[in-house]
Amino acid sequence: MDFQFTKAEHLTRKKEFERVFNEGKVFKNDKVVFYVTPNDFLYSRLGLVVSKKVGNSPRRNRAKRLLREAYRLNKHLLKTHVDIIAIPRHPFSSDLKLSDIEDGFKKLLLQINETFTHEVHHR
Repeated sequence: MDFQFTKAEHLTRKKEFERVFNEGKVFKNDKVVFYVTPNDFLYSRLGLVVSKKVGNSPRRNRAKRLLREAYRLNKHLLKTHVDIIAIPRHPFSSDLKLSDIEDGFKKLLLQINETFTHEVHHR
């Protein structure tokens, strides 16, 4: 298993974000919202959108770090290659631990698997 999170695995361009927002399916829990759409790459990619509603810059940066780390440690659970935009829900507490985020993150990744592997087989 590769636990790196390379530059290629980042969603960076505005057009990529727009495509995921416009075409993507929504998955959510109490801490994070995912917009997800299949991609044509041999790997999945992650983009983050953290609004000022989450808090000041240290709080926003902590939210981004936690979401990136949860993705890095659990991306191997994805069975299909997708683009994911993760948006932390307001209020995102600064005293959250990685384990708090990771449990919900895993459940959402499994939901993504169910949805998109089912879709691929029924095209």
